[in-house]
Amino acid sequence: MEANRETALTEDHPERLASQHELATAYQANGQVEKAVALLEQVVKILDTTLAEDHPDRLASQHKLAVAYNENGQVQEAVALLEHVFKIRARTLAEDHPGRLVSQHELAVAYNESGHVQEAVALLEQVVQIEATALAVDHPDRLASQHELARAYQANGQGRKAVVLLEQVAKIQETSLAVDDPDRLASQHQLACAYWENLQETRAVELLQQVLQIEQSTLDKDHPSRVVSEEVLKDMLYELRTRAIEYF
Repeated sequence: MEANRETALTEDHPERLASQHELATAYQANGQVEKAVALLEQVVKILDTTLAEDHPDRLASQHKLAVAYNENGQVQEAVALLEHVFKIRARTLAEDHPGRLVSQHELAVAYNESGHVQEAVALLEQVVQIEATALAVDHPDRLASQHELARAYQANGQGRKAVVLLEQVAKIQETSLAVDDPDRLASQHQLACAYWENLQETRAVELLQQVLQIEQSTLDKDHPSRVVSEEVLKDMLYELRTRAIEYF
C-alpha cells in the first residue's frame, strides 16, 4: 500500500508525506528507531522547502524527528531541533496549548538527557504548573510531566522533592491504572530509585521487588523494563549485603 502510494504521488504530496509520517511512528513503536529517523529526516527536509516555518505539519514532523533523535541517542540533534520548534510554538501558541506544552516537555527531557539539568527542571516546573490548572489530576500528560520533573529533580540532587512528587504520581496511578500497566510500573520503579537515593533503602527494595514480581509474570525475560528492574534490585541487594559484612 505504501509503495503504491509513493509511486502514484509526488514526493511532496501531503498524502504521501502523511503516510510516511505514520510509518515512522509505527517504526518507533516497534523499536526500529533508526528507520524512523531516516524516514522523518526525509519528510522534514521536504516540508522545510514547501511549508511556512510555523506551519503545524512542519512543526509536528520536526517535533517527531527530535523525539526519535533522542530515542536514538542523538541527544544534541534532539535539543537543537526541539529548541527550534519550541521557540516558534512559544511565539505562536498560548502557554497552555497542548502543542506548546508537549514541545516544552520533550525539550526538558532532552535537556535532562544532555546534562542540562537545571534548564530541564525550570521548563518542567513551568509545564507542571500550567497542567495543574488545565488538566485533571489523573490525566496521563499531567502525570507524565510530573514523572519527568521528578527525574530531573533526582538528577539535580533534589531527592526529597523527587520522592514527594513520585509518591503523588504513584498514588494516583494506583487508583486509575491496572497493576501491570507500564506507566504505573515505571513510576513505581522510579520511586524505588528515589527512595534508595534518599536513603530510604528498605522501602526502595520492597517497592522494587513488588514491581519486579509483576514484570516477571507479565513480560518476557529479555524485555528492557524487566531487565533493568532485575539489575537495579540486584545492585541494591549486593550493596546492602556488602555493608552488612563490613559492619560485622
